[in-house]
Amino acid sequence: MGFKTIQVHVGTDAASDDRVAAAADFARRQDARLRGVLTLAPSELPGLDLGDGIEEARRVAARVAAPIEERFRAVASREGLRFDWIMEVGDEAEHLAVHARYADVVVLSQDRRESLWNDFSTNLPDHLPFAAGCPVLVLPPDRTAPVDASNILVAWKPTREAAAAVRAALPVLKEAATVTVITAGSRDETELHGAGILRFLGEHGVKASLRTPEAPEDSAGRSLLVEAGAVGAGLLVMGVYGHSRLRERILGGTSRHVLHHAEIPLLVAH
Repeated sequence: MGFKTIQVHVGTDAASDDRVAAAADFARRQDARLRGVLTLAPSELPGLDLGDGIEEARRVAARVAAPIEERFRAVASREGLRFDWIMEVGDEAEHLAVHARYADVVVLSQDRRESLWNDFSTNLPDHLPFAAGCPVLVLPPDRTAPVDASNILVAWKPTREAAAAVRAALPVLKEAATVTVITAGSRDETELHGAGILRFLGEHGVKASLRTPEAPEDSAGRSLLVEAGAVGAGLLVMGVYGHSRLRERILGGTSRHVLHHAEIPLLVAH
């Protein structure tokens, strides 16, 4: 049980309560502290004029946040958790990233609303793996069930991003009943790198099996999700890849496809 602080994105969106419930259940099983972070943009605050200062914005935000905080505290208390509540006014992506630097994992939903106040109007699952400094647990849309980490699929290639994701996932990998590693490439490559990651996991007490399907590079994301379904995985662990274009982070094709189309939770890291 290596996760000690689990941060959940609390919002005004319809998925927020389900996201909090899933994060609370995960925190209980990890014996971790649950931190709820709600950020309200000025555009979401009723009755706030453009000339109003930050103190007035915080006063209005506290009134909007009160019922959301009450629901969060009720869930955390019901699960018997240690918990923190943080309410911010401003840029959601930035505040979540800053507070995530004091957490072991951040829980988000796959889809989210857009706002002109958001950081570059970037989707949180696209942005946070690069900005948070910790792994991100991404829940699929309309997720109401707890995270099932008993059967885990690990997407592996010998890159630092994949290595970061595997190391970040060790607390749940050690507790899983079934762990499957999927890697692709030439036969020599898969034998070399497949053996290497299985040996690494074995040193940590994780017994895993290896799958080496052939998949064209241009459909790697789709093939990965097919494999997750084939092994009945409840959680997919993967590194996310991207490059910087000016001030934006542009996801690679495989990362983007999986982050936007997965129907099971993802534990991702950069």
